[in-house]
Amino acid sequence: METRQDVLNWLNGQLRFGIKPGLERMEWMLSRLGIEELPSVHVAGTNGKGSTVAFLRSMAIKQGLNVGTFISPYIIQFEERIMLNGEPIGEEDLVDIANRVQACASASPETLTEFELLTVMAWLYFHEQQPDLVIWEVGLGGRLDSTNVLKRPLATVVTSIGHDHQGILGDTLEEIALEKFGIMKRDVPMFHSLTDERLIALLEDKGEAYASPVRDVTPLVQSIEDGRETIVTYDGLPPVTLGLTGRHQAYNGACAVAVARHLGWEEEAIRLGLIIAQHPGRYELVSKEPRILLDGAHNAEGVEALVEQVRLEDDVTILAAILADKDRLAMVDSLNEVGRVVETTFDFPRTRMKESLLADGADYVEWKSWLKDWVEKPQSKTLVVTGSLYFISEVRTYFQETFTND
Repeated sequence: METRQDVLNWLNGQLRFGIKPGLERMEWMLSRLGIEELPSVHVAGTNGKGSTVAFLRSMAIKQGLNVGTFISPYIIQFEERIMLNGEPIGEEDLVDIANRVQACASASPETLTEFELLTVMAWLYFHEQQPDLVIWEVGLGGRLDSTNVLKRPLATVVTSIGHDHQGILGDTLEEIALEKFGIMKRDVPMFHSLTDERLIALLEDKGEAYASPVRDVTPLVQSIEDGRETIVTYDGLPPVTLGLTGRHQAYNGACAVAVARHLGWEEEAIRLGLIIAQHPGRYELVSKEPRILLDGAHNAEGVEALVEQVRLEDDVTILAAILADKDRLAMVDSLNEVGRVVETTFDFPRTRMKESLLADGADYVEWKSWLKDWVEKPQSKTLVVTGSLYFISEVRTYFQETFTND
């Protein structure tokens, strides 16, 4: 491999191996490459984990630390998945790391999946860069996720539990929760912002079994001022305007505040990190006039949080692309509460096809031509684009290539 495109082609070629439970392949690769664990924080959750990582990264940088992050999926470019101090891995390093991982994987007793290879690439990159801290975002679930080869993180986090990936993680919230709680490690504190008493009881039982302190971060949130900006007062801090907008972000921020305090970071670094945090595709304003927002809500619980924020907007149109394995009806019903919903499809393996949408009575549009017409002659004061992080990534790229925004 000589270019980033070669690396992408190689990884995409592994997609056919799908999802293969188990951590043995990861452990074999890390042992073979001689990679040792760095100080880490491990973040799981149905919604909010990416935002929590963004808050923590900003705090760590303000603390003066070199910080690596591994996230999934990306929004702007593939290289965002492996970042150092908020900067994506460069092409030269990406190609070098990929070639070495490929050579090692060729000797593996079992074929690795695309996500496993990507995770090993991140481990190798951070092993060589030696950041002070690595923040790992779980890809799917937790217990059997390839990031869960961590043996001794400094802290673990579960942001939320919702209905997503039931075919893999389980049909009930309790089953899904146990998969996510699977990142818990003995004697390592787990921070959470859960509100369901059943799930909290389940987590506390697991914490007792693992001698792992369980910390509820929700009491840190003393007040939230809703609006086009989200102003939060946390226990021990003056009111701050969060870099990420939405009432739900107050609790993702609380997870980050709690972990940062556990790690002994300065209060000023924590405050500034809350203010400057950025996470593309999370209630992201991409145009002021007309007002256009992108949000990667991709399941029923995520859409509920989005709807609460959109209620504060005026005269809303919503463009949504919902994947075939999501609860479309619940998502569309929620979105209909705050605006006119039009639906679309896009080039992605799990997308819902046009024929299926029409059969279900969707108000269907071809998104590129519709979006171009809407920008030239807005039909409402605000446009919200949502339904899938993968769709948001495509729309964001389309905006950058097609329009010059204020």
